[in-house]
Amino acid sequence: MDAAQKERVAALLAEEQVAIIVTQGEQWPTATMQAFAETPELDLIFIMNDTADKFQNALGNPHVTVYFDAREKGKVETFEISRLMIQGVAAEVPRDSAEWQRLKQVFLKKSPFEAPFFKYPTLRMLTIKPKRLSYAGADRQTFKAEL
Repeated sequence: MDAAQKERVAALLAEEQVAIIVTQGEQWPTATMQAFAETPELDLIFIMNDTADKFQNALGNPHVTVYFDAREKGKVETFEISRLMIQGVAAEVPRDSAEWQRLKQVFLKKSPFEAPFFKYPTLRMLTIKPKRLSYAGADRQTFKAEL
């Protein structure tokens, strides 16, 4: 992925508040809309309850897909909508570790409305390290990248 492509991906991630995270269960995939945040390296951060299917699925099979789109800013009737699919590997961030604290700040900077959830001891954090992505811009520019 070249610098201009990374800039397009980063811009879409920066303007979106939620994404659809898809995890694979024993029988069925689970797709859930979640608030997220991103790092400058394009790693994704999600928080969820430790009993949530998506969390348990990601622990059992860490290969996940995350989907983003800007349909609220695009033209649905002509499909001029910027969208992005990231496939990556999920990892749990140990609670109360230095990494947890660092990523919590990144997450809350983007999604301050999620702050109340951090008081629950059952809250867990996942990061997703992108391995592949597919981008389609509202301007019809598209690309795929292996990371």
